[in-house]
Amino acid sequence: EKGQIADKICTELKIHAQIEEEVFYPALKGKIDDDLLKEAYVEHDGAKILINEIVASSPEDEFFDSKVTVLKEEIEHHVKEEEKQHDNMFQQARAADVDLDALGEQMLARKEELKAQAETTGLPPAKTTTM
Repeated sequence: EKGQIADKICTELKIHAQIEEEVFYPALKGKIDDDLLKEAYVEHDGAKILINEIVASSPEDEFFDSKVTVLKEEIEHHVKEEEKQHDNMFQQARAADVDLDALGEQMLARKEELKAQAETTGLPPAKTTTM
């Protein structure tokens, strides 16, 4: 069912955003372009607002499909920004000698914790930082 698929996608996106904001972005603060990091937080918040709206609604709601479509577009833009070919946050982090392997391990451990929480008690609505 469409609603269950949307809920699963929203849960995965909440987990991803929370991991980046708790582990990845703080490790990059002061080591990469500050504007790039701030834009990432704002992009996350735009997505979180839509995620919360989608989770609180149902496929029968008038704007459900449109919200899912816009969320998809926002995520595609966010990924493109983070992974753009030249001078992206990963390249800047490597240039600043950030240990991306260690960060990856921390992020994976946190992901497992959040997935377990999602399966047992559920995740709370996504909290915004900039809005």
